Amino acid sequence: MKKRGINSIIVAFLFSFLNNQHELRAKELIKSVHPKAYVYASSEVVNVIREYERFSSTAMNAYIGPKTASYLNSLKTRLKSNGIGCQVRIMQSNGGISTIENSSDRPIGLLLSGPAGGVIGAKATGKQNKISNIITIDIGGTSADISVIQNGNMRIKNPRDTEVAQLPVLVPMLDIDAIGAGGGSIAYIDDGGAFRVGPKSAGAVPGPACYGNGGVLPTVTDAQVVLGRLDQEQFLGGDIVIDPSLAKEAIRKHIAEPLGLSVSDAALGILKIINNNMALAINSNSVAKGIDPREFTLMGFGGAGPLHSVALAEMISARNVISPAQPGITAALGLLVTDLKYEHTRSVLITLNDASTDQLNKINRIVDELKNEADLQLNQDKVSKDNRKYEYIMECRYLGQGFELRTKMPDEPLTKQNVGVVIDNFYEVHKQQYGHAFRDQITEAITIRIIASVDVDKLTFTKLKTGGVENPSYAQLYARDTVFDDGKRVSTPRYSRDKLKSGDYLTGPSVITQHNSTTIVPPGYRATMLDAGDIIIEKTE
Repeated sequence: MKKRGINSIIVAFLFSFLNNQHELRAKELIKSVHPKAYVYASSEVVNVIREYERFSSTAMNAYIGPKTASYLNSLKTRLKSNGIGCQVRIMQSNGGISTIENSSDRPIGLLLSGPAGGVIGAKATGKQNKISNIITIDIGGTSADISVIQNGNMRIKNPRDTEVAQLPVLVPMLDIDAIGAGGGSIAYIDDGGAFRVGPKSAGAVPGPACYGNGGVLPTVTDAQVVLGRLDQEQFLGGDIVIDPSLAKEAIRKHIAEPLGLSVSDAALGILKIINNNMALAINSNSVAKGIDPREFTLMGFGGAGPLHSVALAEMISARNVISPAQPGITAALGLLVTDLKYEHTRSVLITLNDASTDQLNKINRIVDELKNEADLQLNQDKVSKDNRKYEYIMECRYLGQGFELRTKMPDEPLTKQNVGVVIDNFYEVHKQQYGHAFRDQITEAITIRIIASVDVDKLTFTKLKTGGVENPSYAQLYARDTVFDDGKRVSTPRYSRDKLKSGDYLTGPSVITQHNSTTIVPPGYRATMLDAGDIIIEKTE
């Protein structure tokens, strides 16, 4: 391997999750022959049962490890040379942040870290407004990312679903579903004559037809422009000049004329199709997993989120809608309100219903060892012991099942007196996920997981000045004809979000503009400005 220039090597033994001494010795021997190689032992990357998934995860880690480490170390060096000496934190797929050193050793923790920021930003928005049940949808140019926050907690994906590029990766990831639906999604008529929208996107280049960059196919953004929901002079604060005539021509040529529709009806059709696609995806992530949307607030963000939020909320029967203060950068803001977080795991394979005292003591020893591993990492980060928090998780399944679910453990050591708490917690999680729980069946512990977290300095939001005015003239810009989902064209006032004050409320129809997004308030709805600049939208009829 050394002669052939192979510099990333993994060591993965079948039963290293039970005893990793041989695996680590093999790594030591490889390093003695090839000291410059990046060598990863599977027990160091993901120390859990399931050899194929563990091997795949370790191989993925080795594939991206050297380049990731080089990039992150280069970033650190360049920041330092420019006088920035603070510690750099890196976002992870589980919703926490980590250090450059840890992210270089285990870069698979970064693979789906981008969408996680949006869910964290949504959680922070909900917390400051005392809203704990939220369905989030992050709509950008090419995709819509959907997740659920329940009782203030973000959901973690089941291990059977944590994949990247169709390969299993056994790292904790926030439960986020993505579909090809966004502002750049292209509307077309397929070979069978069906009217479709997405998943193919016009992207940023050439972009929607209205951009005037050579795009000629109609997109969702073009439909919004034709219906008067996006204004030429307000698009990205005027930073991008759009041409409504190009949007109208693209829809006329490719959709309206072939289907015998008016341009306005064709544009409405584009939005109805894309909204239905997104509503189905939301239901798959909520209703299909035991969530009742009627008890949840829908929070749409990303540049296009607040354009679709109310229509989506109607389709899924959500309680109400929130447009966060800065929808277009909610994901970025999420990075500034999350905690330092590490997770350490080890497999156990013990049935809990008949666990002996020795077996329970074994679990307790593993918990202590994992906590010590977390403490070693936090010591390297120079985190004081007073600032450390620990969460104890046992991943359980019914005896004979193929996959497990995360279950909370008591903070104190397991005994025969409290092991039933873990079993009951597993039943409740199983019932929520699948709609049923078999309380007469044996519960098996598969993996112990310790989550160590640290509160870090976070972004704080300033409160707006108090207003409380209905349709305030000081925030109104102008009025313009706009078509809403009922197909009627009505004169609709535009309001500058930057000028609205806490307690101000707008009756629909209204359009609220800002640099990074546009919020639609249809007829029959009322939008109220909250203290920190978020907007809650509710039905009035």
